[in-house]
Amino acid sequence: MKLKLFTLFVVLGIVLSACSGGGTAEGTEPAVGGGGGGTVVLILPEEPTTLNFYLADAAIVRQVADATSMTGLVTIDETGNFVPMLADGMPAISDDYLTVTWKLKEGLKWSDGEPLTSDDIRFTIEVLSNPNSGALVGTSGFDLITNVETPDDLTAILTYSEPYPGYLDQFAYGLFPRHATGAPEEMAGWEWNRAPVTAGPFVLSNWESGKSITLNRNPNYFEEGKPYLDSIVFEIVPEPAAQTAMMLNGEAQFHLWPSEFEEDYNELLKGKARQYLIPGIWNMAIDFNLSAPFDGDPGPDAPHPILGDIRVRQAIAHAINYESLQQDVLQGSVGDSTNPFAYGWYKCDLPHKYGYDVEAANKLLDEAGWVMGEDGIRVAQGAMYAEDGTRLSLELQGYTAFDPLQLTEEFIVENLKAVGIEARIQNYDFSIIFGTFEDNSPRMVGDYDMLIFDRGFTTEPQGYNFDAYHSSRIPSAENPTGGNYFRWVNEDVDKALELAGSSFDIETRKQAYCEIGQAVIDDLPQVYLYLFQDGYGIADNLEGYVLNTWGSMSWGVQNWKYKQGQ
Repeated sequence: MKLKLFTLFVVLGIVLSACSGGGTAEGTEPAVGGGGGGTVVLILPEEPTTLNFYLADAAIVRQVADATSMTGLVTIDETGNFVPMLADGMPAISDDYLTVTWKLKEGLKWSDGEPLTSDDIRFTIEVLSNPNSGALVGTSGFDLITNVETPDDLTAILTYSEPYPGYLDQFAYGLFPRHATGAPEEMAGWEWNRAPVTAGPFVLSNWESGKSITLNRNPNYFEEGKPYLDSIVFEIVPEPAAQTAMMLNGEAQFHLWPSEFEEDYNELLKGKARQYLIPGIWNMAIDFNLSAPFDGDPGPDAPHPILGDIRVRQAIAHAINYESLQQDVLQGSVGDSTNPFAYGWYKCDLPHKYGYDVEAANKLLDEAGWVMGEDGIRVAQGAMYAEDGTRLSLELQGYTAFDPLQLTEEFIVENLKAVGIEARIQNYDFSIIFGTFEDNSPRMVGDYDMLIFDRGFTTEPQGYNFDAYHSSRIPSAENPTGGNYFRWVNEDVDKALELAGSSFDIETRKQAYCEIGQAVIDDLPQVYLYLFQDGYGIADNLEGYVLNTWGSMSWGVQNWKYKQGQ
């Protein structure tokens, strides 16, 4: 709490300085009389690297892309249901689940005025089924589409090689315009990625790197009379106190992930804005690297000298005081979580197997050949993989500019120190932690010990979890976009993922996912810490927004407007 109170004093100092300089930022005045028009400023803690969702290296990409390039055939509403967007109703599916027919709304146009047709659906499939496209997310199931027929400009008939229950989710994140992009295998280098021709409510006007991203109303947007606003501006403001000061000064209207806890925030901004909390889709976990780091081989064969022994991973899990982390450090702003299936129809209520137990942690480390050293840090003496004399010292990697993560890291360090494990915090910018294999991002090439970050999920769990846990998705030079950063190989998990990805029976799928969740708890390729609630600070004079667990801060932005008279 002392840290939070200090932050509030810093905010007040910034506000007083800003007030002496003259009030509202230029170009952000709300529309006089309310309703249509005007500009809304949204605060981002980090700058996205792209506006192409399929190249998203961090959650921050979607915060902007939802307002421009991510308008798909369907979207996921606040109830978790798929609803049509560009599609003229929900698609028809054959009795054998192998043929899906999509119909587009009539008269659709891209933001440059060109017609949006079924050929753009075909092109999107060509891109996302191409193994050389460079796509990092959202490609699951596209390789199962064996044929695409476009009998007219409004109809696309897709044939799958096997039933794929994620057929709706595949088309919820935007289409690519064939005429304004490039070759499928060159997607990672498209100019479109930072200046997309779009079917969404807003289109890029200006991107001033490190400062702001400005989007203007798309004159060809398909919902008549929308968007209501003239423009939206994403201001990139890494410093939490400066973010809150902007809201207090009226320089911004929408604040992503305020660092202050809800009660403190609402007290400070009373009469101007308030913070809203909704169930999040982000699970915070510590990922363990199960393979040897810094050996020039990203593969899973050589075990990690310390973490390759499951008893060490079990001891780490036992050493963490989850309740204190959730309730004391983060003041109840998060929920408990034990596995990747934390929300939605596939939620798995699985208890901690290795809950907080310092005595058990010490016993496991003793048994694993790690003896307490004179300085309070254990050293190897007969350990499974580590040479005698090796210190039980591990690097804990994370990313910058996110207070809850930094508080969590500091707490974990103290917890592990209590059982003789040294954890060294090493935080990187988003662009490094979430970088590519070609850029030598530590998690991609396997050069890390422990990595703490938040993993997201959607109403359709197959794509993301297949990418994270299937052994075929271990990153390598031949498979540079894989998401199994743990280098975890479990044949039963592979089979469960394959079953869940081919069945249309909800109970069969849920059982398979819960088997995977239990395997994560048993094998400990990672240990889950808590489930985020998403926090948004929103100005009192803004209306029309719907907070959507399955979306982002800019989901539904076409409906936003200023209140009448404000």
